Amino acid sequence: MRLKENLSSNPRSSTDERVDAVVAILLYQDSADELSTLLIHRVERSSDPWSGQIGLPGGRVEKFDGSTQEALEREVREEVGLDLGREGEQLGVLSVGHPGRRLEMKVQPWVYGFQRRPEVTTGPEIQQAFWVSLSQLPSLRGTSEVDIRGTRMPVDAFLVDGKVVWGFTYRVLNEILAVLGVLG
Repeated sequence: MRLKENLSSNPRSSTDERVDAVVAILLYQDSADELSTLLIHRVERSSDPWSGQIGLPGGRVEKFDGSTQEALEREVREEVGLDLGREGEQLGVLSVGHPGRRLEMKVQPWVYGFQRRPEVTTGPEIQQAFWVSLSQLPSLRGTSEVDIRGTRMPVDAFLVDGKVVWGFTYRVLNEILAVLGVLG
């Protein structure tokens, strides 16, 4: 509840902002003070610029989507089988950002809360979905090398169970940690 109040009193973007894509920060409280969020491991596909990466559920806003929120709900349903309108509570939005150097692409993170840990069913674009404790993320910060268009580059990242969480997802997770006041 504090998170919803914080996000509404300090808006980072508008829910009706025109964006190209959306991602979901899906949270549930698994103990009195422990929040976890869902991350996904994308399937390797030549048509996907984020192929094989760790990210947040979401995707492009399509012309047939009635709104940005409808696009988010559709993408989350397709990728992890959750009905946000029925199972989740919208808590707010974070800052619109750009993946990598794609400044022409605007992506908006939406934050949703769940009363209990939802049952996740991965779709064909998702190799694996897993929950990570937000309070543990600061201790998992480090650097790693990733392959970006054929070049190995060092990046700031969270190293979660051998998986490298970097780029836009890393920035979004750092923003939610700052909003929550999780230090590290």
